[in-house]
Amino acid sequence: MSEWTLCIDFGTAYSKAAAAPAGAWAKFDPAGVRPMMLGGPDPRSNVFLLDSAVFVDDSRVLFGRAALARAEALAADKRVALRSFKTLLSVSDLDRALNTNAPTSVDPHRLFQMRDLIVLYLAFLLATIERAVAADPVLSKASRIARRYAAPAWRSGDSAGSHDAIMRLFGEAAAFRAAAGKRLLAPEGVALSFITDGLPKAIANAKGFDMGLIFEATAAAVYTSIGIEDAASHLIVIDMGAGTTDIAALARIGPRTVELPEARVTLKEAGDFVDRVIANMVLDSASWARAPAQRSELWAVLMRQMRDIKEGVFTDGRMTLRHHGRNLSLSMRDIERDPDFRDFAKSLTRAYDHALGVVREAAARGRSTVQAVAVGGGAAAPFIQNLIARKSSGGPRVVVRPATPDWAHAREFGGNLAPVFPQLAIAIGGALAPDTMMATRVGFSPGAGARSGSAGELD
Repeated sequence: MSEWTLCIDFGTAYSKAAAAPAGAWAKFDPAGVRPMMLGGPDPRSNVFLLDSAVFVDDSRVLFGRAALARAEALAADKRVALRSFKTLLSVSDLDRALNTNAPTSVDPHRLFQMRDLIVLYLAFLLATIERAVAADPVLSKASRIARRYAAPAWRSGDSAGSHDAIMRLFGEAAAFRAAAGKRLLAPEGVALSFITDGLPKAIANAKGFDMGLIFEATAAAVYTSIGIEDAASHLIVIDMGAGTTDIAALARIGPRTVELPEARVTLKEAGDFVDRVIANMVLDSASWARAPAQRSELWAVLMRQMRDIKEGVFTDGRMTLRHHGRNLSLSMRDIERDPDFRDFAKSLTRAYDHALGVVREAAARGRSTVQAVAVGGGAAAPFIQNLIARKSSGGPRVVVRPATPDWAHAREFGGNLAPVFPQLAIAIGGALAPDTMMATRVGFSPGAGARSGSAGELD
């Protein structure tokens, strides 16, 4: 297995990557799937998940978990890490958005445009991927690695233009990665003086970068339908991440599996939107927190604990948060009554019903069952599970599949993959997908075993 496919999912909250042998779709073996350990040795984070974060400090720029930790330490100074920048790539005027100055809460020095900070993060991401490939006993010996990335179907009919712009950003990131060397992976980050001198040169001298593009929901549908003996001929996938909610459908036609493009839908409301709904509800219920400083402090506490808050509400239907000796309660029923959430739920239902109608119509021609699955960080949300499990009359029957396939529990993964599989599903599915499911064709890079010492490996 000297030729591999590696897929990057630079998500809104976390970035992930996975690799699979070339041709894995036709001859699937779970042991061949290689989730990339991007998280590094930090015991506070999952080894497979890399925090998508950049923090501009007094004299350095920090990345990943270090960026979040520093932002939390300076929260009282209204300093924040740049996160959710992936959604910037969805705007209609991408060049204008990239050339916008970063907010002062992110960059108090007024040094960087949004483009600069995204390029810096992508350089950090490329460095972590190189480190993970080099540490992998199999991938480090690969002769060739085909690269692709996963993205939402943001703009129908304009995916090529968006892809070209993202490839320019990756090319600039690769140039800075080569110049920065080991600095990018240093816990203390990269000195501002080095960045202000080296980043403009890297951007000016950047070379072309080539990766394939696969839509996120298509990648999710791929992993769900592979290696399943009782797989139906038609599959619908709902993928709620932090920044977008994507829906897609696949159909098996003889030996081929194809996407039904008419079923593809992307909503720009997802996990981050639900976080804001919850935080605003708690703020509104906290009658004692009326001063701006009190509200800012409570908002910061809620955001730091949001993962635990949602887990409690989604699992038990209710949770209680204690803050400064006061109890703040929230229930799933409260969330469902919120006007903003209700509008989101209606939009989600309409989008899902549209996609389901397309796939059921296609399945009816062969009198086939339709399988439904939810993936992404929001897969366990009760409103998502209720949506795909909802009974409907007429047409082919819809059967719900678990978000984590049986093969993710294979002993080769040592029990580490299954707990986070819904978050890794996009990267894994993107690595497994055949070229026929790509939105653009794939590009190649030398495998780690084929590289000699390069500038990117030197300090």
